[in-house]
Amino acid sequence: MAEDHVEVNRDGLSRLQSAAEAFARAEVDRIAGAVIDDLRSQSANDTFGDVAARSLWDEYCWSLQEGPFDGDMGWDDVRLGSLSGAFEDVLRASIQTEVEKLPRHTLVLLSAQAFEEDDDSDEEERLGSIWIDGIVSLVLDEVNSRASRRTLDLIGPHRGDVIGYEVEGSGMVWSVLSDRGEVLDLIASHADALIDPEGDLSDLAEDMVEAFMAAAAEDDEGAVFSVFLEYFEDEVRALVREKDVVPSIEDIRARLVERLDA
Repeated sequence: MAEDHVEVNRDGLSRLQSAAEAFARAEVDRIAGAVIDDLRSQSANDTFGDVAARSLWDEYCWSLQEGPFDGDMGWDDVRLGSLSGAFEDVLRASIQTEVEKLPRHTLVLLSAQAFEEDDDSDEEERLGSIWIDGIVSLVLDEVNSRASRRTLDLIGPHRGDVIGYEVEGSGMVWSVLSDRGEVLDLIASHADALIDPEGDLSDLAEDMVEAFMAAAAEDDEGAVFSVFLEYFEDEVRALVREKDVVPSIEDIRARLVERLDA
């Protein structure tokens, strides 16, 4: 009796494996993005007092880059473990929530990828099985890779000094105050508002307008302009604020936030 058998084309099998791996990597990237978006949507806990973290994602990235913070947290006889460990636990829980939403065929493919990258796994356990912890670790590695690449100086303790190297304004007021060496000090004093997408920029705008008006009033060669300012000071101040200063600092903030969230 002839023995039935199936011949497998090696090239076809190789392409199938490559397609499965590509699918798994794309799914890991997607889940990592969803988890990061979730952390970005959660308010910061003010864990690091001198860091202007805007979200839980900022705090996690700071912990990863500046840590580990392994000091035991707690009070009296209650111990909560290390801060870095607590952050990772939160992240793992968020990842597992996303993973558990996946259909079985996706879990199988992601598990196969996790087994492939794990040197200690048993060959017999791999085929067709689901390994949730392995999938979570895959996604965690991707999230940590993205977190470690972020530039966090703009939210760090020295952000007032750093921000001057990251901004380049526009408009007449910026040009005048830059020439007078005043603009970067003004920007530094309002750094927190500039890096916060919802921050109030009105105080910075007023400070820049006042500095510009003071500069204009000190212009001895512009006698006619000084008289003009004396009569129309309020109107000129409002015009300068709305048409020049506000658009400039809103553009600065947009570029700073884009750099922070890259």
